[in-house]
This record gives sequence, C-alpha cells and structure tokens, in this order.
Amino acid sequence: MTYRITFAVAGRARFLSHLETVDTLLGALRRAGFDIALSKGMKPRPVISLALPRAVGIETLADIADVELRGDHEPLDVGERLANHLPMGMTVIAVEPATGKQAASRVESVTYRVEVADDVDWDAGLAAFAAAEACEVVRTAPNKASKRVDVRRFCTALAHEPGALEMELAVTDAGTARPEELTQAVAALVGATPNIERLVRTAIRLREPVGAHT
Repeated sequence: MTYRITFAVAGRARFLSHLETVDTLLGALRRAGFDIALSKGMKPRPVISLALPRAVGIETLADIADVELRGDHEPLDVGERLANHLPMGMTVIAVEPATGKQAASRVESVTYRVEVADDVDWDAGLAAFAAAEACEVVRTAPNKASKRVDVRRFCTALAHEPGALEMELAVTDAGTARPEELTQAVAALVGATPNIERLVRTAIRLREPVGAHT
C-alpha cells in the first residue's frame, strides 16, 4: 500500500540533500519495523518519491513523500512509529493513504516565505514587478552553461510584509523559478541587492486527480 507522508524539515536537517533526505526517511521507516516495497526489474529499488526536490538550506513546513510499504497499516501508526526514528529537525505532519498518480507528477505550485532585511523599498519593487511584462535573471550551475530565466512567467502571487516576501511559484513543463531568484529580481528593479535571511517552503499544491470532484 502507498502512503503519502507530509513532513517538515528545519534546523540542521535543512542541510540534507535530496538523496540524503530520501535515505533518512527510508532508514527511519526500516528502524520503525516497516518493510518497504521494491521496484521490479534487474536492479530493484525502494518505491519512494518526493513530490519536489528541496534545495539544500531551505526549510520546509510541508514536504511530501509517497512510499509503498508491504502490508496494510493504519496511517496514524505509520506516522507515530516513523516520528520516533527521525532525526532532530525532521517532523511528521500527517500520513494518509495515497491513490492514483504519485504527488511528484501532480505538483502545480509551491509557496515560499522569504525572510529579508527591510533595507530595500520592497513595495516599489513589487509595483515595478507587477507592471513588467518580463523579468529575467541569469541562472548559473556548476559544469553547466548559464541561462536566462523569466521569473515573471512563473510567479502567480507575490506580497510583502515587514521582514518577508510571500510568493507562489507555478511548476510547469518548462520548469519553475527559485525563490531567491524572484527575490533578487524584485530588488534589482529598484537598484538594490537583497539580504536573504531565511528561506521556508510553506506548501506544495497538487493538481486534483483527473475525474476528481471538488
């Protein structure tokens, strides 16, 4: 049976990589006494997937993992036993049965809270951003060519409150924007460089399954 585990990551645990996060969940489930189902084929692997990779250093309030366990277990029992074996900084929020396509194939958007120093005229930056038809940043990565990304096309909501930006970024077939990219782009519109103090992924929104009724 496949279970959807919603969990938070904070503190030192936020420095775990994507693969380390997967391994940490698998190890905790095994120590809790669960038998994890394996994929078919020449090289069987544990059947687990995270909805969306989390960049190292970003905290999250509600990450999602789909994992297939052998046997039939009460979701509450899965959550309680798993929580007892997770390291400090990783917390189980909820566990529920998962049906249909995995969450990884249904991510619609992601919301973030970016805590910033208020040494930028953020309200003016947001106004300029809203009026802009496009807002490009240069994305760099080790051993890869730099590319220009229009962060404006992915931003579906953006607001400022003292000390923080709240944003929603669409996840599409063409990719998505990064919260730090959007923050830098808004600040650049008023000739400033932001001081980002904390990044928190607050929610992952999933598309409704085909044929679902709301």
